Amino acid sequence: MSLSLIIAIILIFIILVIMPLIISKKAEKDSTNLSEWEKIKKYEKKINEKTRNKKN
Repeated sequence: MSLSLIIAIILIFIILVIMPLIISKKAEKDSTNLSEWEKIKKYEKKINEKTRNKKN
């Protein structure tokens, strides 16, 4: 096999397998620090900011 094909396969593997694992691990770590009520408050603030920005 040619070298470029091997490099392409390795890059595809990294992009499709490794990156989502890293991102989900980080998101899981961030979410475990908050309680359920804090998550709800954070989501509420996010929605409120979106609606305020739409009115302007």
